Amino acid sequence: MTMQRARRLASTAVVAVLAVAGLSACQQSPDVAAYVGGKTITEERVQDVYDQVRDQLTAAREQAQQQAGADGAAAEPLPELTMPIKQQDVLNALLSVDVLRRAAQAHGLKAADSPTVEQVAQARNYSPDWEYTKLYTETYRLRTALQSAVTPAPLTEADLRDVHQRLVKGGAADPSTTFEQFQGTLSPENKSLLESYVALRAELQKIVEDEDVKLNPRYGNQQIALLSAQAQNGQDVPLISLAFSGDDSGEAYVTDVSAVADVA
Repeated sequence: MTMQRARRLASTAVVAVLAVAGLSACQQSPDVAAYVGGKTITEERVQDVYDQVRDQLTAAREQAQQQAGADGAAAEPLPELTMPIKQQDVLNALLSVDVLRRAAQAHGLKAADSPTVEQVAQARNYSPDWEYTKLYTETYRLRTALQSAVTPAPLTEADLRDVHQRLVKGGAADPSTTFEQFQGTLSPENKSLLESYVALRAELQKIVEDEDVKLNPRYGNQQIALLSAQAQNGQDVPLISLAFSGDDSGEAYVTDVSAVADVA
């Protein structure tokens, strides 16, 4: 079994879980989507980013229908708009940017030069004008810069067992592959890759804890997938991830800033 480092935008889910403290705090201020240290991310802020996407897609759809009518085509009712993102994705991007900026500042780093907003827009079928696209791009570029700056952390057996279980459960590895087989075939390069992402997760986790991140329960779980593997069905399976609060169970969201490892 091998892993090869790949730098491409993934579509792995982004998930998370609510801590009880976050639940009670945000219930007291229902107009707050999240608390990060002394800052707040308001419901209005999240909705503004989401509405920009919805409004532009709605306008483009209506314009296309009007153009079809002008060309003599029979007007047909517009289908229900399918949004490419959710409000949860917007909050995730805002949280991710905040935490990753703090980590980059601690290392004296700037965001990587790539990918560009235009590249992200093309890869994800987004508009480069959306604020969400710009947030997504900054998140990815910050993570890329940080991953080369961290000092690799030793892998524990628990780390390796967790990765193995995720690979098998997600369909990115043969179910008959035992942990001992996985561990025995892990190359030095692949081990180094895992060590880097475990170290990055630890650094970001400390920031999340120090900043006392609390989430509004209406946004569900929030997590960044730092390293993913691709299953045979094309789906991306998170291997190393950072939960903003709680664990990594929950529904899948759109946003992901992970690197992707192809697992044979």
